[in-house]
Amino acid sequence: MLKNIKHHAIALGLMSAGFMAPSLADEMVNPEGGVVVGYWHNWCDGSGYKGGIAPCMTLEATDPMYNVVDVSFMKVYDTNEDRIPTFKLDPQIGLSEAEFINQIQTLNQQGRAVLLALGGADAHIELKRGDEQAFADEVIRLTDIYGFDGLDIDLEQAAITAADNQWVIPEALKMVKDHYRAQGKNFLITMAPEFPYLKAGDKYVPYIERLAGYYDWINPQFYNQGGDGIWVDELNAWVSQNNDGLKQEFIYYISDSLINGTRGFHKIPHDKLVFGIPTNIDAAATGYVVEPKQLINAFEQLKQQGQPLRGVMTWSINWDIGRNAAGQNYNSEFIKRYGPYIHSQMPPIPELGKPTFTGLSNIRVAHNASFDPLAGVSAIDKEDGDLTAQIQVEGDVNTAAIGDTILVYSVIDTDNNETKQPRTVTVYSALPELMGVTNTQIKLGEQFDPLNGVSATDAEDGNLTADIQVSGTVNTDVVGNYSLVYSVTDSAGQTATAKRIVTVNDGSIVCPNAWNKTKTYIEGDKVSHNGKTWQAGWWTQGDEPGTTGEWGVWKSVGDSDCGGEPEADYQVTFTGLQAEYKLADGQATLNLHIEVNQTSQVEIDIIDQMGYPVTGADYSAQVTGKQAINLTLVNVEAGQYSIRVIATSSTDKFEKRAQFNLVADDTVEPPLPPVGDIPAYEAGKAYQAGDQVLGADGQVYQCKPWPYTAWCASPAYAPAASQYWADAWDKL
Repeated sequence: MLKNIKHHAIALGLMSAGFMAPSLADEMVNPEGGVVVGYWHNWCDGSGYKGGIAPCMTLEATDPMYNVVDVSFMKVYDTNEDRIPTFKLDPQIGLSEAEFINQIQTLNQQGRAVLLALGGADAHIELKRGDEQAFADEVIRLTDIYGFDGLDIDLEQAAITAADNQWVIPEALKMVKDHYRAQGKNFLITMAPEFPYLKAGDKYVPYIERLAGYYDWINPQFYNQGGDGIWVDELNAWVSQNNDGLKQEFIYYISDSLINGTRGFHKIPHDKLVFGIPTNIDAAATGYVVEPKQLINAFEQLKQQGQPLRGVMTWSINWDIGRNAAGQNYNSEFIKRYGPYIHSQMPPIPELGKPTFTGLSNIRVAHNASFDPLAGVSAIDKEDGDLTAQIQVEGDVNTAAIGDTILVYSVIDTDNNETKQPRTVTVYSALPELMGVTNTQIKLGEQFDPLNGVSATDAEDGNLTADIQVSGTVNTDVVGNYSLVYSVTDSAGQTATAKRIVTVNDGSIVCPNAWNKTKTYIEGDKVSHNGKTWQAGWWTQGDEPGTTGEWGVWKSVGDSDCGGEPEADYQVTFTGLQAEYKLADGQATLNLHIEVNQTSQVEIDIIDQMGYPVTGADYSAQVTGKQAINLTLVNVEAGQYSIRVIATSSTDKFEKRAQFNLVADDTVEPPLPPVGDIPAYEAGKAYQAGDQVLGADGQVYQCKPWPYTAWCASPAYAPAASQYWADAWDKL
């Protein structure tokens, strides 16, 4: 989560001299049921995306409906001192160490957990193997002193994969959890990954897998990712995180994908998934839910399918009581919207004076099933009582056709107050399933029936074996590999296909160790499957090579003559992007090209340096071969921009990010001043955006614009002297 960067990094010693605190970890609070997680700023007056201010606050001032408070942050305060993160209370909060500790105890007595959040956007954490015990000891020390109930992993950007973090942090937290388990306590372990890193095999998956059985829940950040999202076959559309028009669909389908491990995402059980959204438009660049019913309706959909989520998370508690650029207070809007719902699992009471509906969440209906649009739906009014008989429905659902239909329900009370509410009805049908289509070998001259042992079934239609179609032929008199494609179509018009390689062998084709789904393999075993040789990483049975992903049990170790020719590696070529474009009347045109060797879904988006999406920059299409792409950016200003290109085939994914600049047509770059006129860098000096200094290497560096300006003063970003200087400075 891009935590507000404009804050004070003044440190305070952990405990005042001579103060000996007893262990406060005697009781660890673990909230039962739904959780509302909020982050608490350990600094004052964070600056927002829209110019608002998030004030500092005491812990006891947090609304009681926040039953999990994550104190932000445990981090490395000075990379020159130590690489083991720690926590230091900022004195500007106005709390002494003793007061802070007492307030944590107060929240615990109210049944509310207080966790220590590790990381944040500016935390350069780089732990190395061998640091496990030292890091675990520091977490235990802080827990015993302050009384924390757990730790939230909130690593971002380079810190996710830096050094050995993916190994050290999980192993250390296992030590911490086991330490408190031995005392009969549960030390909470949670995580706040940016959701794109939860795709199968992506950056956060090692943390989840290595902490399996140890972590308590995961609250992903569904914000600040702009055009990133999910492809939904049921909608035949790319649903992006910042698409307000499809916000309910995004919340439902991304949650459904995670809790079931589908659509390319790693699985997180529904009772361990907490949905993270920003408190308001100042708290994050994108992701704010304009209409709370969109989140509530999505949560109700998940509940109806027997997979309710654990709760909601927000960045941040401080922003909930903050104010916008006009000085207007946000008035705890977030917790008032979602606190009552999560804790009571009932939607908030709608506007007084109007009739209200119940039972109008979106619904899925099986293909060709009967559907009554009024079943389970009711309406009630405070003055008129039951108005169910007066409900009117606009639209009609044809269950013979797969797809979405929007019905609009309306009801009017005797005071002529009308309530209207839409509802999406999705007619679905399970895909038919082909079985027995496996690669096989036959002897030269042997008879071969392509349908022997092959069958098909469908959830609605039953046995479809007689409808299987086969394309391709096998000449059993000629040695070689033959490709067959099997297909079957159900009554809903949905077609399932499967490919099969048949090898006609006269004994010259050696096929050692063909994979067998019923056989048990152990670490080091090698098999041949689908034209490749695979090696098992640990014990496995039934896991098909090629389907277990980057972090799975099978790794490809070469090509094989067994079971068909190996597919060509996925190749994507993206060209045409220039380093600089001239602006004309607030517009710029990018002439790009992309070439793929497999049919791919291509998504392109562009954001400005503040993370806001650029009008005219969105591109989404299926591409085969080479494709010219012309993007006309409108209402843009001079500055640096970031482009992201994502290409996804049926089995692989390509992602590329790059930067470019837009410059005014009449821009005249001022000459650089003579080096003799530029002062040397001074740590701690309050540099402004555009200030130039001499780095340790004698070269000229310029302080970056907001939100990076505040980092220019820190020695951790000293130009040419720190490995992180590029986060704060541009080298001229």
